[in-house]
Amino acid sequence: MPEERKHRDISLGGAVLIFGIILSIIVVGRLILGFDVALLLMFIGMFTTAVYVFHYKYTWQELFDKGVVPMIARASGAIMILLTVGPLIAAWMLSGTIPYLIYTGLQLLSPKTFLMAAFVICALSSTMTGTSWGTAATFGVAFMGIAQGLGVPLAAAAGAVVAGAYFGDKLSPVSDTTVLAAAVAEVEVVDHIRSMLWTTVPAFLISLAVYGYVGSNASGEIDLTSVNEILGGISKTFKMTPLVLVPPLAVLVLAYRRYPTLPVLWIAIVLAVPLAMMQGYDLTTIVKSMASGPKIVTEVASLDKLLSRGGLAFMSGSVVVVFFAYIFAGQLEYTGTFRKICSSLKESFIGNSKGRFVVSASVTGILTGLGTGNSYLSEIVPGTMYKDLADEMDISRRVLSRTLEDSGTVVVPLIPWSAAGIYMSTVLGVSVFEYVPWAFLCYLGFLTAWFYGFTGIAIWPSDKKKAA
Repeated sequence: MPEERKHRDISLGGAVLIFGIILSIIVVGRLILGFDVALLLMFIGMFTTAVYVFHYKYTWQELFDKGVVPMIARASGAIMILLTVGPLIAAWMLSGTIPYLIYTGLQLLSPKTFLMAAFVICALSSTMTGTSWGTAATFGVAFMGIAQGLGVPLAAAAGAVVAGAYFGDKLSPVSDTTVLAAAVAEVEVVDHIRSMLWTTVPAFLISLAVYGYVGSNASGEIDLTSVNEILGGISKTFKMTPLVLVPPLAVLVLAYRRYPTLPVLWIAIVLAVPLAMMQGYDLTTIVKSMASGPKIVTEVASLDKLLSRGGLAFMSGSVVVVFFAYIFAGQLEYTGTFRKICSSLKESFIGNSKGRFVVSASVTGILTGLGTGNSYLSEIVPGTMYKDLADEMDISRRVLSRTLEDSGTVVVPLIPWSAAGIYMSTVLGVSVFEYVPWAFLCYLGFLTAWFYGFTGIAIWPSDKKKAA
């Protein structure tokens, strides 16, 4: 084997410069030139490799074997879960599980509780489907029309839709961001979700109270035309029976009993297959749908788009982005680039304060989101940077994983130039600046996390030290 070259030490200035150039590539490439995120991450991997090989005297084989491979190996569990989530969603769509929950939720609507119902229904939909965008494009559009007829402020209605849609995107076990945040911090998905409840439940309840107060002042008749179209489309396409709730109930029970995430998802898929056959689909159609995605046809075009989701192909884009992001993240971790920046932050700002640790990780995620407009990177970058520091400061990585979502997943739709912000404002017909004050859940999460950090609430000791 060739003898390893002696490395040049990476200074703080060099580490900051590398990190700054990476962010610049993403900002210019994504926001100005409109390049695909996965392609940009591949270019960044080429850039970091060139810098470390030619300037800092690493070999490519060393970077690959000791930086990239271990990082991707640690991410393999997340990638497996992401790939399994695709067939799971498809199976639950065909079985009627997700349509049944949507159908039940829509029946909660009433004039005085409209904002609360919109928030809860969007949260339910996104939790079951794992998609904030699909929820906004279906229920969100319908609720905006109803809000106009009731005299509810459109900005408030849009804020309730966005907050509800991202509640599920943040907490759902079938959401890519939920799985990714747990994987980056190297914690179990179930433990990660339990940790997030500490910041998300208070944010949810405060949001619900405000929406209830604002909605109580609404006047006029409620127009349920669009809602009734969705209800009719679901009831004519699927058999509405509580039996279809067996798969999600099994997931809840097995997750509570702390069974590993991947086998639990497999069981949920198996349980959904006979239910899908009960709905009239043959086994060949079910298996093909789990590969390429279901093609569900109802009488409502917008509903078809929401229900025709899932399959292995559906998750491929997310897996590619995660894969390329881990390539350069592994190099930054192995070469000590992240460690140099974190050490400087600990000396100059964090010290021994767990509150400042939470704020620092949170702000890093928010700044990454502001710079890149990408929720994946707003989790991967701070997660990779701070996980070792969390161990050093005797802080559980469950605290870090929930901070990644509090400051990444739900903050990105509040950024006007992000893909999520542009999408939400376009679909709902309300600008980001207008709905931001009403999307309470999207910023109450990280504010609650900061409060916990300085008070010590739900700041658990390191699991690794406890295990040792």
